[in-house]
Amino acid sequence: MKKAFTLAELLIALTVVGVVAVLTVPHVMKNTFTKANIAVLQQTYSQFADTIPAAMLEMRIRSLEDMDLPLVSDTETQAHAFMKKYFDVTKDCGSTQTGCFADIYKDINATSRENFASSADTFFILANGAAVGLESNIRGYFFIDVNNIEPPNILGRDLFVAYITDKGELTASSDDVLENGDEITSLSEDCKTFSGYWVTCVDYLMQNNWKMDY
Repeated sequence: MKKAFTLAELLIALTVVGVVAVLTVPHVMKNTFTKANIAVLQQTYSQFADTIPAAMLEMRIRSLEDMDLPLVSDTETQAHAFMKKYFDVTKDCGSTQTGCFADIYKDINATSRENFASSADTFFILANGAAVGLESNIRGYFFIDVNNIEPPNILGRDLFVAYITDKGELTASSDDVLENGDEITSLSEDCKTFSGYWVTCVDYLMQNNWKMDY
């Protein structure tokens, strides 16, 4: 005669399964969330890195300073005209980050920092859900929030910063921030501790094959 499991044995088995699920599911969800964020970051970064030089070639300019796209109003900037012409913009937040970026972000140390993206002048949400913040003439610091206003709103997790040069090159750092030859371990520590500059997380991710292990 086949022996059946007792109620006590079933309860023990279910308890074990429950404990395993509690321990593993959050980790799996975190990894999935992280990979999704990195995918959007990489896609957005690559899209701008490819589009800006191509647009400059089309306009026959060697410096973004020479960009002269037609504007529809006195309040529109070159960045607005550029984004509307070359990108699939689903939301234009104008000159305020409200609605595109969160009002308050935290660094990895969980320190609150208001208006993290406020140094940008124009704000948009793209078709892939990422929010981008640009300076009015496109050159300078370039902000990417991979899931716009949604949490966790943490620098290095869903908010990232890069730099656009006069020549239209999208880099992980400006010339006056990181020197050539910085070691990846140094970049990693700067990103973890926020002892470095905003751009260190993107620089680290690029050198680490887009793997977020911090």
